[in-house]
Amino acid sequence: MCTVAADGMPHVNFLSHAEYIDDAHVALTYQFLNRARANVLATGRVALSVEDPVGGGSVLLQLRYLRTDTEGPVFERLRAKLAGIAAQTGMEKIFHLRGADLYRVEALRKLNPVHPLPSLAPRCDLALGLRRMSEELAEATDLHSLLAAFTGGLQRELRLGHAIVWLLEEQRQGLYTLASIGYELGGTGAEMPLAEAGLAGVALRENVPIRIGHMSQAYAYGMSWRRKAEQLGLQAAMADTIPLPGLARPGSQLAVPLRARGRSVGVLLVESEHDQFFSYDDEDALTAIGAQLAQGLAMLRAEEMGEDGPTAAATGGNTPAGVAPLRIRHYARDHSVFVNDEYLIKGVAGAIVAKLVRDQIDSGRDAFSTRELRLAGGDLRLPEVQDNLGVRLLMLERRLAERNFGLRIERCGRGQYRLIAGGPLELVTPA
Repeated sequence: MCTVAADGMPHVNFLSHAEYIDDAHVALTYQFLNRARANVLATGRVALSVEDPVGGGSVLLQLRYLRTDTEGPVFERLRAKLAGIAAQTGMEKIFHLRGADLYRVEALRKLNPVHPLPSLAPRCDLALGLRRMSEELAEATDLHSLLAAFTGGLQRELRLGHAIVWLLEEQRQGLYTLASIGYELGGTGAEMPLAEAGLAGVALRENVPIRIGHMSQAYAYGMSWRRKAEQLGLQAAMADTIPLPGLARPGSQLAVPLRARGRSVGVLLVESEHDQFFSYDDEDALTAIGAQLAQGLAMLRAEEMGEDGPTAAATGGNTPAGVAPLRIRHYARDHSVFVNDEYLIKGVAGAIVAKLVRDQIDSGRDAFSTRELRLAGGDLRLPEVQDNLGVRLLMLERRLAERNFGLRIERCGRGQYRLIAGGPLELVTPA
């Protein structure tokens, strides 16, 4: 970006983001570039060079300043994307968007690329992939098949290698992992405060998809301003750098809020090792299919609040003889649960595990229903209906399978489950 002062002195600086509005207008961020800002207000003229990271080309735009918006859809989109960049470097309190500067494009000139890049074949047929995913999601009859259709479709139809489905826990203002694909450690049940959830947290908070195509460049941009803030003595306004979830060094990320019935219920985060892996078309596709997932979750949740099916017969004595016991340690203060001294889960899911283990030890009964868990909701500190048992039990089922402790949950009918243990159960509750 190049501006010029009233006396003709030019000033050049880099921008983190330029927003396309339509064929005749763009928006630029108004943050803290005081000299550039003064030049814009003095002359109204800006020259902007924009590079195409895919094809290697670039264009030079001659812009005329029109106005600054401090509210409205353009401002909100820019604020969310800027916050997404800031979240990667602990700079959310420093990267404050004062306004969205709107410009009219008066001239545009294509520049010849120094090193033109070959055209890339499409990753997949997004329209066909969406259709197939939508059809499979529509056939899902329970939460388990719904989630399997969604995660399988991301890999099979949309050719996405890394993704995390986070659900929102409103009471605690946090996110927890319902499912993930492409990682060595699945992380099912992992919890993260919403304020520390990086790009995913910002997308959910602002209710807009956020895409960063060159994570290393965005990170470097943020860190340069972090160092400047440190030099100015602003450390108190900065959070510690937050490690990115999933890939250690992602090239690009896209976070899409999962919305149903007028509210956000979670967020989908997809990422890649490659720069510029995701496009505007991916934003649209994942927003559409994510909404169907969220609607499916809401619908199946509502169904599960109905009557449970016939009570499953308790089998009792389902643990084989002569095997080592499973030592379950439960801390009541936060419902953290350890199995043979290895961490399993905490919170509501941990409270459920402790209750089921205690009931099986006391009565020998391994069967349970969602209804009886709801009736014990006070003791279990269960959240409100929207953060319901069906999703929690699905998460717990996946977490137990992931950890392979010799303890698993098995569904045996509508609202009916069994806790299957591979050895005698022992429950320890430290003070």
